[in-house]
Amino acid sequence: MSAKRTYARTIERAFDSLKLDGVQLGRLEAWAHFERWEKKRQKTETWKTDLKDLMLELTLLGGNAIGATTSGTTGPPKHMRIPRRDLVNSARLSADAFGLGEDDRVLLCLPCAYIAGKMMVVRAMALGLDLHIIDPRGSVLDNLGGCRDRFRFTAMVPLQLHRAIQEDKARVEEQFHTILLGGGPVSEVLEEDLQGLKTEVFQGYGSTETVTHVALRKVNGAGRSRMYGALGKVTFAQGEDNCLLVSTPHLSRKQHRTNDLVELRDDRHFQWLGRIDNVILSGGKKIFPESLETRTAGLIPYPHFFMAFPEPALGEAVMLVLETDEGPEMIHNVLDKLLTVLEIHEMPRRVTALREFKRTVSGKVIRQL
Repeated sequence: MSAKRTYARTIERAFDSLKLDGVQLGRLEAWAHFERWEKKRQKTETWKTDLKDLMLELTLLGGNAIGATTSGTTGPPKHMRIPRRDLVNSARLSADAFGLGEDDRVLLCLPCAYIAGKMMVVRAMALGLDLHIIDPRGSVLDNLGGCRDRFRFTAMVPLQLHRAIQEDKARVEEQFHTILLGGGPVSEVLEEDLQGLKTEVFQGYGSTETVTHVALRKVNGAGRSRMYGALGKVTFAQGEDNCLLVSTPHLSRKQHRTNDLVELRDDRHFQWLGRIDNVILSGGKKIFPESLETRTAGLIPYPHFFMAFPEPALGEAVMLVLETDEGPEMIHNVLDKLLTVLEIHEMPRRVTALREFKRTVSGKVIRQL
């Protein structure tokens, strides 16, 4: 991690310009560019409208704050306003963590409907980065087309990176120096596939409320760890329910209470276990569905999740829920595979299949039958 430094762009002037594919655009030029771009979009390219709306807030509306919506994974989505100072301080936290500097080439391959995509644009403007933008849908490598630039930094969801290394691992190494993963758990299968990859891969811990990542863990190579380490002056504690408390002195809101159960090593490091909403208390043991899913992702050929169901002898037991319309004969095959990665007390005592899962607007699975 690089030492904290001063920045050429002040907080007040952070959104005065944007470098896009090597061309420096003033605030109004940037807005006009994305307005023209959005007018030519196809009906299905709603991500271009989200990007245009973000640029409207950052440029014509003064950039004093932007709107953001939480993912809705654990409750109804919440709408909030994130002030300019928080946006810029978060961007600087990323710059310190990854050693980003002016004119570094970066890639936006996430939708700007949510905070991760929004912050890639904010970082580009506040830090003077050189931004390239592609369709966030489908294959990252396909959407890059003939662009062979080497990107100093980008953020992806795990599925994007998984697909990219399956398609062309050498090209991933050639084009990406550092990749930040977020938006979902990193499966053990993916993590093992990333070992030996020359590109540095990190997983971020954060939320819309913390303005993206406030902690990182190295996923591959030297320094690989299950522990998340705090960024900047961020510190951690645990509440009485063992859920993580986050102190963010760089943001307007200084304290955040989460629903995340963690194993706290000290006030700067923790290992994430799962969400308190999902924990299964079975025969006196705590079972974390998210931990099971990191082991079973890539092993079970269907989208799936684990949840609790009432069981008289144990209190609760593990249920596996599959997204498939195949008949019950596939269950025996699935259970045989689970025996290779789960302990006996973690094995599901009930398996059910749904034709289609309920999902949030951002695509995260809602753990309900």
